[in-house]
Amino acid sequence: MRPDTTQPRAPEPKLSELDLNLLVTLDALLEARSVTATAEHFGVTQSAMSHRLARLRQFFDDPILIPSGDSLVLTHRAQQMREPLRAALANLRDAVVPEADFDPATAQRSFTLAGVDMVELLLLPSLLAQLDAEAPGVQVAMAGRQGLGQDALARGRADILIAPGDKAVPGVQMGETAGIRRRKLFEEGFAVVARRGHPRLRNSLTLKRYLAEGHVLVAPEGQPGSVVDARLAQDGKQRRVVARVAHFLSAPFLVARTDHLLTCPAGLATSVYEELGLSVFKPPISLPSTPIFLYWHERTHKDPGHRWLRELILTRTRENSMKLGGRTLPPRR
Repeated sequence: MRPDTTQPRAPEPKLSELDLNLLVTLDALLEARSVTATAEHFGVTQSAMSHRLARLRQFFDDPILIPSGDSLVLTHRAQQMREPLRAALANLRDAVVPEADFDPATAQRSFTLAGVDMVELLLLPSLLAQLDAEAPGVQVAMAGRQGLGQDALARGRADILIAPGDKAVPGVQMGETAGIRRRKLFEEGFAVVARRGHPRLRNSLTLKRYLAEGHVLVAPEGQPGSVVDARLAQDGKQRRVVARVAHFLSAPFLVARTDHLLTCPAGLATSVYEELGLSVFKPPISLPSTPIFLYWHERTHKDPGHRWLRELILTRTRENSMKLGGRTLPPRR
């Protein structure tokens, strides 16, 4: 009979055996990936932080951070814990920290917003002007594309998301989800822009001329096709796309320096046409407008600071003459 050489399985760690303050330390270590930087953050010596890391390694039976060249990298176990731990700590803070009044004039706080690059151009100038006047201690940061989804709200990577409702941002799952709240900001339509003085465009843009010209397509995921191409296909027509770009903000610059056309959200067209010397036309085909929503997570719904920022964004987008949507196309030049 063969001897049993199976290694005994390590017992599962019990949360009751762990100082919960170590979980806060673990979250900081996983974010900084540096014992020295984390020690400075908590105001303790490097030796004391190394001791905390040793206790975490013993509890999880995992190195957590391992040397790689001149830096430290996360183990597979640490990678798995990182996002769930951050979300759990955020929920724990919401549960135990009492709700306090929010005074914009004296508040020192940072909020993370998420949206495509076009949102930065259309929202931030107006929002920052308001913050400078009412809340000089409040900072905002854009999460970038990693924040474009409801999962980012749930995990605390973004406080507010501005995105289409019925139609998703390419590659981002949206829609009604438990724990996610939303309010409609506006309906966004389309416009066509071309460089001012385009040799083949006059007072209006016909469908025939539209199809004959080359087009720049904004494709964040790098894939062909769009709502414009789908609409043309319904009538058995096809436009000639000569370039696909990943960002909304680069497309108008390409059009300003070429004889190509760009079909884009009307808000973008009316924001950049004057500075870039563009002419703006009404699309020669009927295109559906897109509802744009403000999204946030249930756990921040009653937070006074979040509530104040949400209302500020709603006010700026609805009252400012340069709001995100609902614009009248400027006169063609």
